[in-house]
Amino acid sequence: MKILEPSFEIWQQESGLLGIYKQIEKAGRVCYKSEQNVSEGSAKPFVERMIAADHTAMLEHGTVYMTVKEGERSDYYVRNRFSHVNIIGHTAYITTNLRVLAENKRMADLELLTELSEHHERRVTVHFTTQVAVTREFNRHRANSMAEQSTRYCNYGKNKFGGEITVNLPEWVKNEPDYSQIPQTTGTDQLKRLCRDMITAGETKTWNAVDNWLFANLACELAYLNLISLGKKPQEARAVLPLDVNTELVHTAFVSDWKHFFDLRAIGTTGAPHPDAKAIAQPLYEEFERLGLL
Repeated sequence: MKILEPSFEIWQQESGLLGIYKQIEKAGRVCYKSEQNVSEGSAKPFVERMIAADHTAMLEHGTVYMTVKEGERSDYYVRNRFSHVNIIGHTAYITTNLRVLAENKRMADLELLTELSEHHERRVTVHFTTQVAVTREFNRHRANSMAEQSTRYCNYGKNKFGGEITVNLPEWVKNEPDYSQIPQTTGTDQLKRLCRDMITAGETKTWNAVDNWLFANLACELAYLNLISLGKKPQEARAVLPLDVNTELVHTAFVSDWKHFFDLRAIGTTGAPHPDAKAIAQPLYEEFERLGLL
């Protein structure tokens, strides 16, 4: 079992249509942890397969900036709730995503594609590494576009995951004085011995808070790996995974939606944020400020 601390990365979309395709592929491959399949020419076919299969959710992560004279071609996006349009003079600055174009048979509008300007509302993509318990809160921001690592399809018993699960460190555990005494990674054989030793060592009432947290996660890992070895599919074995199991989550959203996210998860305008949510949202908020995104 590995233990990670939460982290984030802001993904900058590359320019042009190819940049849109690459951003979509990058987000989509998080779901199945298939990043190893990215190659120089893989982005466009990846997106084309998504469109052909009518699996268009990942297309939302490709931000499309367009500029056109105000009128018929901009009116559609003014009415579209997934697009933002700023009208300055007689020019429409449109911000939308590739799913809007693909599902509404407007791919021809890509001829209006321009680079981000000061007049477009910006969309920002953030890649989170955190625990499933936190992504349940983050995914309540339904205005955002989301892609998350799938416990249904990811088999943590495979070599690509090191044959073990990874848990993300909660704030309360990190702040416990006993936390520094536990190993940051435990191999499968050590895991089995540690679980057995903890069970047979004596009275569990003597365990401290970290002992209980560690044992619970180790036991979950052991049960998961045993189920996999017994032939259960990942979508079946995942039933025993803990809420602290590590996951990766990609959110793409308008800056205005990120402001709402920070109000709830960092600033706490409607109540105190969960400590684990704030532990990652607060530094992200500060990074948005540093980059002049807010």
